[in-house]
Amino acid sequence: MSLNGIAASALSALKTNSTALSVVSNNVSNLNTEGYARRIVNQQTLAAGGQLVGVDIASVQRVASAYLSGEMLSAGSAAANYDTQASFFDQLNGLLGAPGDNQSLASQLNNLSAAFATASQAPATGASRTAVLTALNNLASTFSSVSSTISSLQTQVDQQAVNAIAPANVLIKQVFDLNQQIRNASATGDQSSALLDQRDTALANLAKVMDIRTSPQADGSVNVSTTDGMNLVSNTYAKLAYAGGSSNGSYGNVTIQDINPQTGQAIGSPQALDPHLSGGSLKGLIEMRDTVLGGLNASLGELAQQTAQAFNAQANANAAYPAPSSLTGRNTGLLGTDALGFTGQTTLAVTDSDGKLVQRVDVNFDAGTISVNGSVVGATGSTVSSFVTALNSALGGAGTAGFSNGVLSLTASGGNGLVVQDDAANPSTRGGTGFSQFFGLNDVFKAQGSSITATGLSAGDASGFSAGQVIALNLKGPDGDIVKQVSVTTTAGMTMGNVVTALNTAMGGAVSFTLNADGSLSAANSALYSDYSLNVTTDTTQRSGTGVSFSQIFGLGSGAAAAQAAGFAVTPQVSGNPASVGFGRPQITATSAVGDVVLSAGDNSGAIAMQNVINGSRSFGAAGAMAAQTSSISDYVASFYQNISTQSNSVSANQATQDDRLAEAQARVASNSGVNLDEELTNLTTYQQAYAASARLLSVVGQLYDTLLQIQ
Repeated sequence: MSLNGIAASALSALKTNSTALSVVSNNVSNLNTEGYARRIVNQQTLAAGGQLVGVDIASVQRVASAYLSGEMLSAGSAAANYDTQASFFDQLNGLLGAPGDNQSLASQLNNLSAAFATASQAPATGASRTAVLTALNNLASTFSSVSSTISSLQTQVDQQAVNAIAPANVLIKQVFDLNQQIRNASATGDQSSALLDQRDTALANLAKVMDIRTSPQADGSVNVSTTDGMNLVSNTYAKLAYAGGSSNGSYGNVTIQDINPQTGQAIGSPQALDPHLSGGSLKGLIEMRDTVLGGLNASLGELAQQTAQAFNAQANANAAYPAPSSLTGRNTGLLGTDALGFTGQTTLAVTDSDGKLVQRVDVNFDAGTISVNGSVVGATGSTVSSFVTALNSALGGAGTAGFSNGVLSLTASGGNGLVVQDDAANPSTRGGTGFSQFFGLNDVFKAQGSSITATGLSAGDASGFSAGQVIALNLKGPDGDIVKQVSVTTTAGMTMGNVVTALNTAMGGAVSFTLNADGSLSAANSALYSDYSLNVTTDTTQRSGTGVSFSQIFGLGSGAAAAQAAGFAVTPQVSGNPASVGFGRPQITATSAVGDVVLSAGDNSGAIAMQNVINGSRSFGAAGAMAAQTSSISDYVASFYQNISTQSNSVSANQATQDDRLAEAQARVASNSGVNLDEELTNLTTYQQAYAASARLLSVVGQLYDTLLQIQ
C-alpha cells in the first residue's frame, strides 16, 4: 500500500472514531433525559475499486424495541386509568367517612332510633320532641351532605375531563408535526434524529391520557389510533372536543373529528370517543364520573327514597298530642280534574286540646260516600276537586279543606286539631299509598324528587301539559355510547296515555314505556340494550299550576334517583313545630263518639313504631352497583358503605398491578434503550484508543515522507 493510501485510511479512521466519540458524548450527556434512546455506531469498510481504503460510518442506530415501547404505552395507559380513579376514591373515602363515624348515615340512623326509644319512655316531654327533631335533622342533613359530596365530586371529575382535552389535542398535533419532520430526516438518511425521542415522549404522554396503538411506517412516521382503530394520527390528525357539564345529571360524550392538515378544516362529522376509550386518565375520569359516582348517587337515591317512604308511612299512621291545627301536604302533581283514584276507607277527625273527639268524618272511597259522626252526608265525587268540595262541606264549621297547585291542606277551627286514621281492615290507598301519606299530610322527610312515584294516574287522565313543551331522552351505554337521542313535543289536549305512546314511538322499541295500574311508569329496555341507562336530558313540561314535570311526577330517568337524596330535609311542618311529630296512635273506632278520648298524652306506641322502622324489611330496587334486595334500611346503609369500600379496594388492587406493570416495562425499556455508563466508558476508551492509533499512523506516514525527502 502506498503512503497516500495509508494516510487516507488513517484519516478515515480519525473521522469515524471522532463521530463515534461524539455519539458516546451525546449518550452520556443524555443519561437522565426522559425518552432518550441511546445511539450506537455501526462501522463498515471503506472501499475504492475493490480495494480497502479505510473505515466509514455505516449508520448511527437508535436502539429501541417496538414491542417494549408498545408495552410501555399500554401499561402507562392502564396505570393512568387506575391512578386517576384511586385519587378520587381517596377523596371520596375521606369525605364520606366510614360506617362507624359519628357523622355517617349509619350513625345518624342509630341516633334517630335511640331518640325514638328515649321518647317512648317520656312521650309527653318537650325534651323528647326536641331530641327527635334534632336526630331527624341530623339524618336528613347527612343524606343531603352525602348527595352533595358525590355530586360535587362528579362535577370536579367532569371539569378534569374538560381540562384533559386541550393537552391531548396538543400532543396529537405534536406527533403529527414530528411525523412530517421525521419523514424529511429519513429521506436524507438520518435514522437517529432527535425528533424520534421527542415523538416517543409525546406518545408516552398521550398514552397517559388515552390508550393508543402505534403502527410504524416505512417512511419513519407512525400512525396512531385508539385500541379499536379510531384514527388519531395518520395523513390527517384528530381533534377532541368536550365542553363539560351535565343536563339533568346526564353527561355528554367527548367527540373526535379528523382534521385536514392542509386547510385545518374538519373532515366529516364528529363521533363519540367514549366507547373507544379503554385506558388512560380520560377513561378513568369518565368511568369515575358516570359509573362509580353516578352509581353511588343512584344507590343513595334508592336508600333515600325507601327511608322517606318508610318513615313517612309510619308518621302518617301516628298522631301528635295535641293534634296540629292544620295539615299541609306535598305537591303531588295532581290536578283537580284528575280521577280521585282512592279505594278503601279513612277517617279525618277533629279533636280538642285534650284529645277528645269533636267531629268525625269517615270517607268510604269504595262506596263513594262521606259520613259525619256516623251519618252519611254526601258523596265523594269522582275527581280530586269534587272530593275536596265534599270534604269541605262535611267538615262544616269544624274545619276547612282546600286543594291548590297539587297540594291538599286541612285546617281545624276553634283551636282544635286534626287527625287522620286509615281503617284497620280496609285502609285507603291510591297507587298503593294511603290517603294521608299520598298527600303528605304528616310527612317527616322530603327531597327534590318525590318518594312516591306510583301516582295513581291512568292513561285517560289529562296530561295537563301545554302545547310545545319538550321531553328529551337519551339511551346511554356502559361504555358511554349514546344509541338513542329522541324528543317528544307535547300538543294541546294530550292525555297521559298519549304522552306515553309518543315516548314509545320516539324510542322505536329500544325502550318500552308502560303506565301501570298503580300509576307508576315503567321503562323496559330491549334485550339489545339491557345494560343501557335511560336519561332525561331536557324536560320543560309543567303540569298546569303544579309546576311539576312529567319526569318528576313519575321519577323517570337515571337522574331522578339522585334527586331522591338531593336536598333531603325534614318537612317545614315538622322542623317548625317539633310537637307535630306523632309519638302516639289515634284510637278511633266505628263507635267513637263526640267527646270520646281518641288521643292520649302518654301514648308511646307511635314512637316505638318509628324506632322499629329502621330495622323493618324493605324491597330495594337495583341501583348503581347494588343489586335488588330485600333488607332493612340499616342493613342497606351498611351495604352502601361496603359497596364503596369494595370498589375502592378493587381500584387500589388494579392500581398496584398496573403500576408494577408500568415499572417493569420502563425497566426493560431502560435496559434495552437506556444509557449504561459502564458500556459508554468502554466505548469511549475503545474509540479514543482507535483515534490515537489513527493519529499515530498519520504521524508515522509524515515521518516517512520526511525521510524520503531527505534522501539525496
